[in-house]
Amino acid sequence: MHSFQFHLGDYYSHTSHLSLTEDLAYRRIIDFYYLHESAPTGRPDQVARLIRMPKEVAAVEQVLNEFFCQEMSDSGDNPLIVWRHKRCDIEIEKYQAFTETASVIRIHWA
Repeated sequence: MHSFQFHLGDYYSHTSHLSLTEDLAYRRIIDFYYLHESAPTGRPDQVARLIRMPKEVAAVEQVLNEFFCQEMSDSGDNPLIVWRHKRCDIEIEKYQAFTETASVIRIHWA
């Protein structure tokens, strides 16, 4: 997913209290989430590395704890921490449903 609707009013009303570093961490986590169409996984230091902020683990951890829900994956022997964001999950579901419908329509017209 290479684009998504950005609701500036919603974003500002929920994030105006963040420091510059926390705001950057939040945007990078959201961008990573949409780009990969899946929630980031791992400890906060691993997520910080994923979003190119390895020296800002405290800010990343603050953002993860404030805006994301922590789940454990069902990957068997080596479970991972999965950081879910309700709005991201909803938008990704809508996008995937749209692309699936569009591909079915293309097949029928081909």
